[in-house]
Amino acid sequence: MPNVPVGEQSLGKKQANLLTAIMRGVPVLGRGKDFHALTDGDIRSALDRLPAGSDVSQAGELNRLRPRLLDAVIGARTRQACYLRGLPSHGLEPLLRTVGEAVRAPLVLRVVYGASTEVPLRALSYVLPAVRMAARLAAAGHRALHVQVVLAGSLGCPINGLTASAVAEENELLTRCLDRLLTLLIPHRYGIYGTQTPAGVLAALEDLVRTLTPERRARVLERLGGKGGATAEEQTLLYAAAHVLVHDRAAVPLALERGTAVPPDARVIDIGGLQERHFHDVRRLFASGAAQGPGALVLSRHAVPPYTMARGGDVGLRQFLDGGSPCEPPAETARRDLDLLWDELLPSDLRRVVDVRQEALR
Repeated sequence: MPNVPVGEQSLGKKQANLLTAIMRGVPVLGRGKDFHALTDGDIRSALDRLPAGSDVSQAGELNRLRPRLLDAVIGARTRQACYLRGLPSHGLEPLLRTVGEAVRAPLVLRVVYGASTEVPLRALSYVLPAVRMAARLAAAGHRALHVQVVLAGSLGCPINGLTASAVAEENELLTRCLDRLLTLLIPHRYGIYGTQTPAGVLAALEDLVRTLTPERRARVLERLGGKGGATAEEQTLLYAAAHVLVHDRAAVPLALERGTAVPPDARVIDIGGLQERHFHDVRRLFASGAAQGPGALVLSRHAVPPYTMARGGDVGLRQFLDGGSPCEPPAETARRDLDLLWDELLPSDLRRVVDVRQEALR
C-alpha cells in the first residue's frame, strides 16, 4: 500500500484520522522547560507501531469505542475538566496501546502516593483527576472502571530514611480521609492499598539497581538528582527502582485497606503529578530483554508532589482537621490544588467543613 499514509495500514483511514484528531496538540513534557505539542506526524508514526488486530469480529467494537475512550482520557475537554496537563516523553505509544486494550478489558486508573511525615490537605486533590476521568470514561461507554490508590509510605520510608511511626500515622490519616472522599465521589469503584515491604522487596530494589550499566546509572542520577527527597546517589537509585517495581513489574505486595479490590486482568493508566515525568523516563533504563518498560501515564497539573508540603507555604491535613490556621498563605502551586479540592467538595455533605475553614486558606 505505497500510497496509504503512515498509521492507516492496520487501523483504517477513518480510525487513524479520528485518533489523530484527538491527540493533535496534546502537550508532551520532558525535562525542565522541554515541551512540545504532538503533531500529526508524531501521532501517525506511533499509530503505525501499534500491534495489528487479528480478530475481525472485534474490529467494529474497537473502532467505535477506542476514539471515545481516548478522548475521555486525554482529549482537550478532558484535560481542562480533569486538571490534566499532558503526557511524558515516550508516553504516547503506551497510552494508545492501553486504551485500545481497555476496550475489551477492565481499566484501572492508578494514583500512587509517596511517603510523608506531614501530609498536606491538598493531598486529597490528587485522586480527583482520576475520579473525573472515570466519570468521562463511563459516559463514553466503558463499563468496568476502577480507581486504585496506592499509599507507598512503608516502601518510601526506609529508602528516604524517614521516621516509620510518623509516616504510619500520616498514612492512616490519609487513608481515612481518602476513604470518606471516594465513598462520596465513586462508591464501590475504588480501592485504597498500602505497600508491604518484606526483606525480599528491599533486596529486590538493590538487585535492580545493580543491573544498571555505569552509563545508565549516570543517566538516572543526572535526571533525578535531588528529586523525591533523595539526598544521596544510592537513595536516588533505590527510589527510581521502587517506581519500576510498583508501576512496571507489580513486584511490591499490596494490602487492600479500604474499598474494593481491583478487577482481574485489568489494564492500568497511571495518573501522576508533573514530577512523575522524570521517573517515567528513567524507568525505561531498567527495562531489558523480556522486562516490561513503562506503561501508560497521564500527567496531572500537580506541580509539587501532593503528599509533601510545598516549600513556599502549604496547609497540613492534620492541621486543617484540628482547626489550625496556616502560618503563611499557601504557595501559588498549592493554592491551585486546593482550589481543585474545593470545586469537588462544595456540592457534597462536606460543605459545612469547607465553609467554616476556607477562610484560613486565603
